[in-house]
Amino acid sequence: MLFAVTIEDKPGMAATRRAVRDAHIAWLERHRAMLVLAGPIMDAEGNSIGSVRVVDAPDRAAVDALTEGDPFARAGCFARVSINPYRIVFRDGVLAE
Repeated sequence: MLFAVTIEDKPGMAATRRAVRDAHIAWLERHRAMLVLAGPIMDAEGNSIGSVRVVDAPDRAAVDALTEGDPFARAGCFARVSINPYRIVFRDGVLAE
């Protein structure tokens, strides 16, 4: 089942994000089988202010556990996390339904 995960960082987390980015990337690599896509949300100046992910998982509990294990989460970066079931309708310029 697919889930859309939208994460907003607490203000002022840029330095913390930079400090744990290598651990975060290694964590993404370890969980690559679950990640349909993942990347940062950027502000107008190009600074990361959160993340968007589409996760393929058996249930919401697996997505919660995945998100809680993110080094950014463990470092206290996250202000809000939204996790919702998701369905792809359009992919790579083609109707996917």
